[in-house]
Amino acid sequence: MARTPTNFKHNTQLSTSAVNVVDSIGTSAEAVIRKLSFYNSGSSLRTVTVYVVEASGTADTGNTLVVKSIPAGTTWNCIEIQGEIITSGMSVAAKQDVGADINVNCSGALIT
Repeated sequence: MARTPTNFKHNTQLSTSAVNVVDSIGTSAEAVIRKLSFYNSGSSLRTVTVYVVEASGTADTGNTLVVKSIPAGTTWNCIEIQGEIITSGMSVAAKQDVGADINVNCSGALIT
């Protein structure tokens, strides 16, 4: 079993529709999330929703991990997901409430 450090997303802008932060994991792999952070580059408070999506699922209220309001010019580290194991077919997604002010970074390890 190999653990390969991985940047799943780097400075990716969120939208008002869910964006994959960790793409669906292949059949013979898993991922562990080490850090997930969001930066609000705008001038207004923005709300971010983070989803842990099961295999063949979609980002919706049934798989919401956390909803957090982020003040302008600040970074929020989503500690609720640290150490989460994402298995075959699963993904992590996020969206913001309005605008295009939130950038996301996600890193961890791919386990094969």
